[in-house]
Amino acid sequence: MPEVVADAAVKRAMELIHRNYADELTIEQLARCAGVSRTVLAQRFDSALGRTPMRYCADWRLRVAAEMLERGRHTAAEVAYAVGFGSEAAFSRAFRRRYGEPPARWGRQRAAETHRELPRQQVRHCRAKDGTQLAWSSVGCGFPLVKAANWLNHLEFDWQSPVWRHWLLELTRHNTLIRYDERGNGLSDWDVHDLSFDAMVDDFEAVVDASGVQEFDLLGLSQGASVAIAYSLRHPGRVRRMVLLGSYAQGWAVRCNGEELARREAMVTLTRTGWGSDTSAFRRIFADLYIPGGSPEQVAWWTELQRISTSPANAERLQRALSKIDVEAMLPRVTVPTLIAHATRDHVVPFHCGQQLAARIPNCRFVRLDSENHVLLQSEPAWNDFLCVVRDFLAMGGR
Repeated sequence: MPEVVADAAVKRAMELIHRNYADELTIEQLARCAGVSRTVLAQRFDSALGRTPMRYCADWRLRVAAEMLERGRHTAAEVAYAVGFGSEAAFSRAFRRRYGEPPARWGRQRAAETHRELPRQQVRHCRAKDGTQLAWSSVGCGFPLVKAANWLNHLEFDWQSPVWRHWLLELTRHNTLIRYDERGNGLSDWDVHDLSFDAMVDDFEAVVDASGVQEFDLLGLSQGASVAIAYSLRHPGRVRRMVLLGSYAQGWAVRCNGEELARREAMVTLTRTGWGSDTSAFRRIFADLYIPGGSPEQVAWWTELQRISTSPANAERLQRALSKIDVEAMLPRVTVPTLIAHATRDHVVPFHCGQQLAARIPNCRFVRLDSENHVLLQSEPAWNDFLCVVRDFLAMGGR
């Protein structure tokens, strides 16, 4: 799916690129379609997407090429001409610069990953301090990696997900992956009184204790990063290294104001009235925010996840609870070696939230990822970039 933008001129140019990406488009054609001058179009593209119109066109061609290669039905030469390159050699050079591998090799690797089986999963249960039943699992072999829960999980439904499958394959490749469903959703108790941030940290603590691991690396996505930070201060000796992606120190009710706050409040209102409806149109709004680059299959899966993973009432309560998170005062006290990565065009948690988080945690490493997806997708270069830095960072913990 294309990225979500508000600028009408940029949208018109993007639509032309999406329709005619295989043609030899020029900046003049794009500007004429958009109804503005070349200079104005370039400025608006930079403001909305952080790149020029022609760079976006080149990136879109390669994105379509990657999706074709991933399906495994075409040779590299066929893909090259299908997306508008004049020669296979030119396509190979451009693809390698973007994805780090020649297209044929990249396609074979993706095909192999698609057919690789995930290890068997056994879902277990434990109790939090207040008696809430939590579902968790431990899969794979190697040094423990505990993933904090993020917005809506479902241990079983996630397992064959087109959105999470590449994550699970990678995280279980060299590690014992421990993950769980947050209270209020998934296979954990839905009927809970306390959905506070402190309760979420208590849940993480209960799962770690139930797993029996003494030292581990910690992965936090979205609000899971705030939970990870709070836990690392409670138990600094147990966390070896910490990786945070798409993270923030303050929820939207704390950090936002004006139009942005009104937009967020409107989403909560829509959740209350539209979450449980038979139509998926409302839930599709969330999918477009979290994975704007998703394929139709991935978007359909995301909308279904929202339907089965929690109730409309809990979805609203969870949004309210997450909006009030504030770990800003904790950041200077973090001592665990920390890697923070953030997509530059994240529509859920703005890029500046990751920058601010990194500025406050002592001696952390910050990595910017060229993506619009809150959850990184396998077909985008940002996924490989993220994997490379995470592998290197976690490997340092074992030296």
